[in-house]
Amino acid sequence: MAAQITAEDVKSLLTELGYSIPDVLLTPILSAVSKIDACLDGAGYDEGTQTLIKLYAAALMSASSGARRIKSQGAPSGASRSFDYDDEGLANLRTALSLADTSGCTESLPISAGQSAGFFMVLGG
Repeated sequence: MAAQITAEDVKSLLTELGYSIPDVLLTPILSAVSKIDACLDGAGYDEGTQTLIKLYAAALMSASSGARRIKSQGAPSGASRSFDYDDEGLANLRTALSLADTSGCTESLPISAGQSAGFFMVLGG
């Protein structure tokens, strides 16, 4: 039986990475991630690896869905917040996902965050 992750698990990881996502998006993301359970079981991943794969996939799907990374916060009522949309951390998370999911169980999930962009060069003559 595939490892189970909760919204709190994903929120904890996202918070550690500095991201926030509304519950209204997180619930369907967890539903989509749970659809890979049969593949994870069939690939023979142990429970720990399944948990990592599902957490990484849910975090990347959250970022793909517009989760914001908090860059800085203020407070005692000069309240301010700024957000960052840096992709380097997501690229590292994407690499960790591909190293963990060697059977490609997450390839069907809609994950765009952390993908490297192609190289485009124009030469003049």
